[in-house]
Order: sequence, then C-alpha cells, then structure tokens
Amino acid sequence: MIVAIFGAKDYGTPAFWTRPKHINYCGREYLDQGAQAGNPAAFKGQDSASGAKWTFLSWTFSGRSIYAVVAPLHPPADAVCTMELYIPTGGSQWETYVLSGGP
Repeated sequence: MIVAIFGAKDYGTPAFWTRPKHINYCGREYLDQGAQAGNPAAFKGQDSASGAKWTFLSWTFSGRSIYAVVAPLHPPADAVCTMELYIPTGGSQWETYVLSGGP
C-alpha cells in the first residue's frame, strides 16, 4: 500500500511495476514523451550545459534505472538539473521524460 502511494506521487501511477507516467526529480516534474532510440553519447551531445555528464540517478520502485545528462555540481541558481531523463527499455531504446514547463 505504501509503495503504491509513493508510486502515484513520484511516478504518476500506483502500479509501481509499470513504466512511470512522470518522474519527480530535483524539485521538478518530467513527463513521459515516449520511446527514443540512441545511446548515452548522443544524449550527452544534446545537452548544452558545460561540464554536463551522463549519470545514473536512481531506480524506480520496480527497479528500473533512471539516467540523465546532469549539469555540474554547482550550476547557476537559475539553471535546471537536467532537461530530460531516460529509462532504458532494451537494446538502444530509451523511454524519455522531458522537463514540464521548460527551464
């Protein structure tokens, strides 16, 4: 029951074993934008923040890994932590989550 409550709050669904509908990270909400083919090097190339790195962030309650290209440790106060989050779904496929409302 507790996992379902936190799943609904943090990932937009009480069904914690399914793919999240959204992810709350770094005080912001990231919305599911569907599948994207690619690899970490390509995703990192899309990020314009100087010094940004491909990073493992966390797991969902079902054990799915969450990755992102993350800004340096001390970004400017008006910068966001990252614009997109990624969950691997197999092969070179990733479920992408984009920042709601923009930077």
